[in-house]
Amino acid sequence: MKPQLEIEVVGLVVGWVKKNMQTNGNGHVELTENTDLMESGLLDSIGFVELIVFMESQMACNIDLTDVDPGEFTTVQGLCRIALRNHQAGETYASSH
Repeated sequence: MKPQLEIEVVGLVVGWVKKNMQTNGNGHVELTENTDLMESGLLDSIGFVELIVFMESQMACNIDLTDVDPGEFTTVQGLCRIALRNHQAGETYASSH
């Protein structure tokens, strides 16, 4: 069973993607936790950056993709897990300073 916060972040991302996705003539693409947002054509590079900025503003944290495998951060679930790790790391840092 997934933690409630992960479920909420996945819902946040899915909602944003549905509202802002590119169609690029691909027709209907099923959007699930495992959907690769770039490979599916739902987001281009600009859209991906806009999604990251949106997530950072909603979660009040920076999402660092520096040391992450690109295959991990292009899926809805992978991106959400990275965001949650960054969010939790930020809370831990803030509470210790």
